[in-house]
Amino acid sequence: MLIEPLLELRQVEKGEFIFREGDICDAVGITHKGCLRSFFLKDGKELTLFFHPEQYTLGDYESLRRQRPAYFSCQAVENSVVLMMNTQAIEVLEALPNGQKLLRLVVEDLAFQLRDRLLSLYRDPPEQRYLSFIETEPKLLQRIPQHYIASYLGIEPESLSRLKRRIQSRQIS
Repeated sequence: MLIEPLLELRQVEKGEFIFREGDICDAVGITHKGCLRSFFLKDGKELTLFFHPEQYTLGDYESLRRQRPAYFSCQAVENSVVLMMNTQAIEVLEALPNGQKLLRLVVEDLAFQLRDRLLSLYRDPPEQRYLSFIETEPKLLQRIPQHYIASYLGIEPESLSRLKRRIQSRQIS
């Protein structure tokens, strides 16, 4: 296949960045193994936007395509392997039969993730966001540090601890 040599299977160590806020994102990808997170800084505090476990797309597509600084960073939460596609690979893909359809599906996935996340943050209280998270991503609870989960839920780590205790006490009763 024409595009295969343009794809990069990138090993990312825990704590390593794929790209940082303010840099130009040089590729988008799909997590093959491991987990990453996207976050931005506000008033010196990290706010987690997304987790990217296996089979999830990642990257700042706007930064890549328009060569503008990224609005967020992407960092490995655990040792990971990511299949990356740079601008050259995207251009080759666009020229292939069904290539534009594949790219549209990747961009749609990123857009749907953003829509769902935004709606949840504005519509759902923290407890519902937590319950939805453990329902959709139960395995991530053991893989991701609690302070990242709290940040993702839009609450402080102490509030997450209280929330978890409250839910557990209801389950016991």
